[in-house]
Amino acid sequence: ESQRKLQDIRQRFTRLPDQSLLLWLYECCCAGASVDVFLNSYKARQLGSLSRDVAIDSGTGRRMGTLSLWRRLVASVREASTADEVIVFRDRWNTNVAGVHYLTELTVVDVLYGNTRDMQYLDVPDEASCTWRIWEAFKKSAPPFCAEALSSIAWHRDLKVLKSKAYICDYRLQPSSLPQDSYVEIQPKEYAASSDDPCTTCHEELSGNTCELECGHELPRECIRTWLQEHSSTCPTCRDYAGLPTHVPERPAWNNSKRYKAKAWRRSVF
Repeated sequence: ESQRKLQDIRQRFTRLPDQSLLLWLYECCCAGASVDVFLNSYKARQLGSLSRDVAIDSGTGRRMGTLSLWRRLVASVREASTADEVIVFRDRWNTNVAGVHYLTELTVVDVLYGNTRDMQYLDVPDEASCTWRIWEAFKKSAPPFCAEALSSIAWHRDLKVLKSKAYICDYRLQPSSLPQDSYVEIQPKEYAASSDDPCTTCHEELSGNTCELECGHELPRECIRTWLQEHSSTCPTCRDYAGLPTHVPERPAWNNSKRYKAKAWRRSVF
């Protein structure tokens, strides 16, 4: 039974060959290393190579008493390496996933080595604050379009890493605004669509047969129902949430130029 449990731990927490050390640590935390895996030093020494780093693995079983696997890994990484040795600063990231991964790495190294304010979030790195140092390094590495969008965000001390990740995950290839209920402060900017703007979904010119969402953006009635159903009722222009207008006909009359409004609801915050 004991060996079976150790084998299960190895399968859950062994670092992948091409995985960065900081991402591995973060995923160990997310996988429950801080809440449901507790080991004494004897059991910890039997785990073998989890990190694929001899110095880190040998230090995992060094501490006496029963500790969470997460605390053992964190202590061992701190002893074996400095912050500069574990972080690889990137010149550029070009995909949403790569951006989130880099923000994660910057956060983990800051929590482990740097920011005393964020030490309380050692067991929940996503709850840490996105410090000025993290924000500047991340923004500097962003691709041009995204860097422009990030520059419109006013950094503040209470900006959370999780909210920043959510923005990057939701980001499209073209700049877009943040959800209206985001904790991130946005510099004043007018987002209302002009009547001369093309449809965001089909890129055709807007005609009189439009439906106006609560946020002020318009879509052709031919597009609105399909778009909202396929994209979780999200406005394609500003990413605010809007309910499906029940009074928009499935097939509107071609001579009808009425405008309809959709009802919006708030996205639940993290």
